[in-house]
Amino acid sequence: MNRLLASIPMLVAGLGMSSSVLAQTPRELHYFDIPPMMYADAQGRAAGTLVERLRKVWPPELPMPPLLMAPLKRSLLDILHGAAPICLVGVFKTPEREAAAWFSSPIYRESPSVFLSTRAAAPLMRRFPSAQALVEDSSLRLLLTDGASYGPQLDAWLRQRTGGVRRVSAPPARQVHMLVRGHADFMFTDQDEAEHLLKDLGAAGRALEVVVLPGMAESPTRHLMCQRDLDRRWLDAVDEGLRQLEVGSGAGS
Repeated sequence: MNRLLASIPMLVAGLGMSSSVLAQTPRELHYFDIPPMMYADAQGRAAGTLVERLRKVWPPELPMPPLLMAPLKRSLLDILHGAAPICLVGVFKTPEREAAAWFSSPIYRESPSVFLSTRAAAPLMRRFPSAQALVEDSSLRLLLTDGASYGPQLDAWLRQRTGGVRRVSAPPARQVHMLVRGHADFMFTDQDEAEHLLKDLGAAGRALEVVVLPGMAESPTRHLMCQRDLDRRWLDAVDEGLRQLEVGSGAGS
C-alpha cells in the first residue's frame, strides 16, 4: 500500500494533472449484460469486446477503477442526477444524455441493425415498406429495455409510436425467452448480437427469426458515459487512446 501511495505523485506528473484531478477520476466503471459485447465470464470478471477495448486504451499512468455489472437504468440515473462519481461503459450518445454527462469518443460501432421476431410476426413485419414504418406502427408488440436508448434514429421513430410497447429491465439474453413465450412480437438488436442470442437459445431459437427491412437505422456507436462532476482531463487521455486504436484497427471495428 505504501508503495502505491508513493507512486501517485509520479502518475499525476506523467499526466500533467493535479492530485485533485486524479481524485476526480471515476470510483467505479459500470457495465451491463449484452454479450458478446459485455458480460461477466465464468469467474465473474467483466469480459467482451467493449471491455477489452477499454482496457487496451486506459491510460497506463492511472489505476483502472473496478468494473462492476449493474442495472442499466440505475446507473444511468445515478450519472444524470449526479448521485455517484461513476462511468457507464457501452451506452449510446443522445442529446439529452450529452447535456448532462461526459462522453468519450466511440469505443465500438455495432454491426448492422436488425429486428429479432417471432416466426408468426416475421411475415407481417415484412409487409411494411420500411423499418421506420414498422417501428412507428403500433399493431405489433415491441419489446424494449426500460430506460435504454437505441440510438438517435430509432429513438426518434419510437417517439412517433403510440402504443404496443412492453418495457422490461431484463437483459437481451432473457428478452429472447420472452419472445419465444409470446410476450412480444419483436425486439431491436444488431446482427452480431442476434447470432449470439440465437446460438445460446439452441433448438428454441428456431421459434425466432431475423428480419431486415429497407431503411434500417444506421449502426450506432457505443461510448463511455461519465458523471459531470468528474474532471474530464483523464477522459481526454482515454479518447487519445481510442483514436490511436482506430488508427491501428480501422474505424467501425
